[in-house]
Amino acid sequence: MIQLLKPSQYYVFICLSFYFCCCLSAQEETKISSTYEDYIDAPRELVYLHLNKSTYIKGESIGFTAYVLDKQDKTQSLLTTNLYVSVEDKNNKVLKQKLVKVTNGITSNVFAVDSLFSSGHYMVKAYTNWMRNFNEPNYFTESIRVIDPETEKYIEKTLVSNDIDAQFLPENGHLLNNVENIVGVIIKDRNGNGLDAAIGEAVDKNGKVITTFKTNPFGISRFPLIPRFGNSYFINVNHRDKTYKFQLTEVIKKQGIILSLKRFKEKILVSAITNDDTFESIKNKRYTLLLHNGNDYDLMDIYFTDEPIVTKVLELGNNPGINILTLFDPNDIPIAERLTFNYDGINIISTKGSSPSITQELDSVRIALNFKPLDTLNTHNISISVLPQETQSYKRSHNILSYNFLYPYLNGRVENAKYYFTDITDKKKYELDNLLLTQGWSSYDWNYIFNNEIDIIHDYEQGIILKANYISSNTNESGQPNDLMYYFDDKGFFIAEADINSQSYIIKNLYPEESQTIKLSEVTNSKGLKPANLYTQFFPREIPNFKTKVIVDIKPTSKIEPESVYTSNVVFDNSEKVEKLDEVVVKSSPWQEKLKRRAELSKGRYGRISVVSEDDEKQFFSLWNYLSFKAWLLLDPDVFGPNGPRNNLGIIDDMGMQSPGSVNFFLNDVLLLDLSILDPILIEDVDFIEVNRFGLGEGMRSPRGAIKIYTKDPARSKAPKNITKSYEFPLTFNKRKKFYTPKYRYYNDDFYKQFGVIDWKPNLTLDANGQLTFKIAQPQVPITLFIEGITNDGTFIFEEKSLSLN
Repeated sequence: MIQLLKPSQYYVFICLSFYFCCCLSAQEETKISSTYEDYIDAPRELVYLHLNKSTYIKGESIGFTAYVLDKQDKTQSLLTTNLYVSVEDKNNKVLKQKLVKVTNGITSNVFAVDSLFSSGHYMVKAYTNWMRNFNEPNYFTESIRVIDPETEKYIEKTLVSNDIDAQFLPENGHLLNNVENIVGVIIKDRNGNGLDAAIGEAVDKNGKVITTFKTNPFGISRFPLIPRFGNSYFINVNHRDKTYKFQLTEVIKKQGIILSLKRFKEKILVSAITNDDTFESIKNKRYTLLLHNGNDYDLMDIYFTDEPIVTKVLELGNNPGINILTLFDPNDIPIAERLTFNYDGINIISTKGSSPSITQELDSVRIALNFKPLDTLNTHNISISVLPQETQSYKRSHNILSYNFLYPYLNGRVENAKYYFTDITDKKKYELDNLLLTQGWSSYDWNYIFNNEIDIIHDYEQGIILKANYISSNTNESGQPNDLMYYFDDKGFFIAEADINSQSYIIKNLYPEESQTIKLSEVTNSKGLKPANLYTQFFPREIPNFKTKVIVDIKPTSKIEPESVYTSNVVFDNSEKVEKLDEVVVKSSPWQEKLKRRAELSKGRYGRISVVSEDDEKQFFSLWNYLSFKAWLLLDPDVFGPNGPRNNLGIIDDMGMQSPGSVNFFLNDVLLLDLSILDPILIEDVDFIEVNRFGLGEGMRSPRGAIKIYTKDPARSKAPKNITKSYEFPLTFNKRKKFYTPKYRYYNDDFYKQFGVIDWKPNLTLDANGQLTFKIAQPQVPITLFIEGITNDGTFIFEEKSLSLN
């Protein structure tokens, strides 16, 4: 068997380990594999919000673009269209919440930072209904700060504290006697920020120095230690010429097994290590090593036969992102876990290597960025926050990469997680491994997995579902339920057929916005259409409460000198700067306007267009009155007299066509089954009419011609009150709001440079040449673009780009 070798023996170790790994076979299905497969059987979604800032001034807006992705392949989710977004205070009280519509995995909207907010910290949260099925942090949470200039008179400079907090975390959560253990280091100040370049040394109880280490910019490092039972160990940390002493309090276990991980080029060497005190008691017993990433997995047997160390060589080329190694004992109890990260296979593009094109246009600037490596045939979205270059208001810990590849798999919080995905180098890969070493167990709770079945009780949501329950009064003479016609979203009437088993009508994929209603009519044999009196249920009917595990990410602290008083009338410029001009009246010929509009409407149509004029409204009262004198003779005067067509409505066959002896009527492009819908329509409600004598362009649907009626006010004309009943939605989608950039009184002071907003572009796309072009108001200071995005093939876009436009 393979032993732990000295560095000089390292390459021999690799060859032997690789040979050993190739000789082992995976075990048959076990409790671990079957339970894990059941757990991951249902697909997962992830949601990430690109926020335009992390610190807001009261009166500004929180702009966000949401990216809903498939957790497995990190591509845009096409299954969910309903996303819930909320802003909560420190007591988890919801201040604002929205239901927003997701299209191809992307949506955007804004929250107003209004009178509901005061100075303090808040949580932005986003989730789908499907995410509520799982005990995993696949949702989005991020802390933001709000400054109310009326009450927060100045922003205090961060005080540098002499107190520090140090944690020393063994690679597997415990120390094992008399073998080499790797100990992770996290050293932070009292504000939770990592201490850069803190120098430490590990000493035994006699003061003998065992090893030394130095922290990275986030206070993270590692050191090796061979602990001896009965000895005590201390860590001396020097920072800013002051030394701090900590005792290593981790218990040294006499018996046990640890996992140790080393990297060699593209391979990972994972070793299960025990000591002499343990070896004889576990010899020839089966242990299990599970490698997984939340979806794919590999299960390997581990047997200690001749030596207290078993090593396997792994290649992670097909598993980009987090990979989790979990060791189980013979009773399938997890005893050790180690996380590692594979950057290979993560596709990231940026504009690096190309210069932006900047064009001045009066009081605005047109910026063109080149993303030529991106295949523009793929659907994609790019969001950009434009802020002053000196901004202190974009201190976000995560970006779209770290939140999708790192956040859902960790239990702990991470300082400046986006650092590990910006300008990726071998040094950053090593630093990320140090970070993962300190994380302990992953977000996959094996106690929960083994003892809880996944109960899928929350569906994927695609709009609002209406269930309209009927009773005997809603049936015809034969006892069958009447057909139900519904009118929604100004698209005319549609038919909802009854489900006899559930005694209801089901209408799916409704996307009402704010005050929209749905109008229902019953189709009866004797009375035509009549208002539908039904017991209605809507799903969902309210925004579901979702208690999430909140991981407050540590953000770099803003270090700002105290300013003089900042009040709202100083921050924002609310003065009226509009000059009122004299009224100018422009007159045009109604006849010329009518001819011009008729010519425009005739494009692409086969019939004759009649635009209803004021004279028509004075001469004719009802739509039928107008049609009787103006439309019939254009069809076939031998068949249709002034009142003929109402009596010649044919029977609709299975192909949706009327009988050859009839004319088809359309109301706003919807084929009518019952012409009584037209009875209440006044001619003043009609915009224009197309009379198509031969039914050209209709195929076989209108062999005797067609009349298409288009109304001015669809809500008023399409769904008359005497044949419909309106039903309100208890929950509606929030309309996409335009982002408002506030006007500041001063654009050169420190407050604006550190907290001001220049623009927010939530939904940008590339042209055929791979260029992204957008306009912003001419800034008076240098700017930084915070760019994020994704394509439907799983390519990520992330970049922070500084520009000077003066």
